[in-house]
Amino acid sequence: MSSVTHPLTTADALDTLARRAPASNDLHELAAWIQANGHRQLSAIERIELAEQLITRRRFLIGVGALGLGVITGCGAEEQASAPTATVAATRAVTDALGRTVTIPQRPARVVALHDLDNAYAIASLGFAPIGMGSITLGDRFERLRSLGPIPATLDPAIEVGLLSDPNLETIAGLRPDLILGTTLSHEKIIDQLTTIAPTVLIDNTGGDEVLSNQRFQADLVGVLDRFNTRVAEYEAAMADLRQRYVELFSSLEYARIDSFGAGPEDNYLLLSTLTPSYRVLDDLGAQRSKTNVGPQGELFPVISPERLPDYDADVFFVGVPAGEQLAPQLRSLLAATFAGQRNQIFTVDYGAWGFRNVEALFVVLRDIETILQDRQLDTSGAFR
Repeated sequence: MSSVTHPLTTADALDTLARRAPASNDLHELAAWIQANGHRQLSAIERIELAEQLITRRRFLIGVGALGLGVITGCGAEEQASAPTATVAATRAVTDALGRTVTIPQRPARVVALHDLDNAYAIASLGFAPIGMGSITLGDRFERLRSLGPIPATLDPAIEVGLLSDPNLETIAGLRPDLILGTTLSHEKIIDQLTTIAPTVLIDNTGGDEVLSNQRFQADLVGVLDRFNTRVAEYEAAMADLRQRYVELFSSLEYARIDSFGAGPEDNYLLLSTLTPSYRVLDDLGAQRSKTNVGPQGELFPVISPERLPDYDADVFFVGVPAGEQLAPQLRSLLAATFAGQRNQIFTVDYGAWGFRNVEALFVVLRDIETILQDRQLDTSGAFR
């Protein structure tokens, strides 16, 4: 079913209709009302589609307090005076990554999360169930979430609303959300269409002041900040335990962290942004980043060519590769002459889990490091600082 493209579907026109239309969620009843109130020129399909959009817009207006029950039902002055007082949903204003002030429900209940990882998983892993979510691969909503462990049960009911880079606006509107979460990278270009459906808040999933800032912000939006704080405290306790057991090792350990990534036929390795869980965990444990493992200032993910890899030496190399894959022979050969390579201290890790910016990723990195250290004595006598 194609979406209505008609002057009636502008926000102002929908608002006017919302104030006059009967308080019904029955599409056919509303379509009949639309036909009887001066819009016979629309086809039956167009009236049904307009009724769907009207319901969605009315729910939004109620959520932000722009409509009271008496206004929605079209009651006269006397009827409004004798009608029960409407309960207007509580709202609050927040500022998103675009610097926009967005009025959202105090307690959102129907949230569509357009980014599978940075929106949907960020809140679902804390116990909030979004009603819809985008995916990186159509037909498999959870493709890249599995590296973080079992999929949260709160994601099971979420309806796929299209690719995270190209969400289906009609599907989103049909879910009648009271809040939409997205990212500046993928959704800034369609912000106007999204805000016509429901209040929309975007995060900058490549920025922030620290690793967990985006998840903390969204946890607060949907009312699960307490759960977020609990998980962070649990991570900190587990991290402190591991640090205490290996305090001497971590105090002298220098590491390098790179990812194998398809950036091009020659330049296909990345130095990771410090806004990743791997750096947070290793810093928390007391390890130090090798001075050789620093990219050019101002570059978020500096790309380095294979022949330059031996310049990035350290006691230990953590190399991110796709889940289940091994270190490429070319890379192993290039790193063979490094301090880490000569001592067999090059370890492959899942570049997804080690790069995802949420608290569950911190636990994955912590467990992987503990596994690496079991039954192994690392040589930390290199001098790279």
